[in-house]
Amino acid sequence: MKRVLVFPLISTLLAVGLIVLLVSTNIYTFYRLTNEAPIAELTFVNVAPEQYQATISYGDFCEPEKYILYGNQWRLDARFLKWRPWANLFGLDAMYRIERLGGRYRDVSDENSRQGIAYKLYREPHIDLAAILQDYEGIFSPVDTLYGSSVYEDMDESFRYRVYRSQSGLLVRKEHLTAGNIITIEINSACAS
Repeated sequence: MKRVLVFPLISTLLAVGLIVLLVSTNIYTFYRLTNEAPIAELTFVNVAPEQYQATISYGDFCEPEKYILYGNQWRLDARFLKWRPWANLFGLDAMYRIERLGGRYRDVSDENSRQGIAYKLYREPHIDLAAILQDYEGIFSPVDTLYGSSVYEDMDESFRYRVYRSQSGLLVRKEHLTAGNIITIEINSACAS
């Protein structure tokens, strides 16, 4: 009689365990392949027609830098190393290096005839790990590709722009800056000395 009751109980527990394992594996896979992380934050102040002072925080976000940009849009460029999906599942996040910040014009004829400037935002590395990894090819290489990724958006004083690194490139999201008498204090213990 005991065997008759124990076998269905063990079978049920194994089935429930297998279902929980499959669901949790699926959730983990989804999380790893859609992982995003903030890598830069930008705000703008209009100082003249089609001229803006850009404030960008990146890296440790502790020391904002200011640049003058021309045009009506901003663009942030990065060098990007994308891992193969199986490498993402083992915990490797896409690697990036923010390279350039510049202004741009919506109209191509303005882009070709008006003033523009771009700023280099990185120092040359002693060892370029991305370039070294790119040379390893084949089915066992964890590197999918090494390429440039760029985002651009209108320069608008009423928004804060956050640039994110996804597993396949850059993306940007914007949020309205608070207006009126509301004071926002951001506390970041990572920047404390």
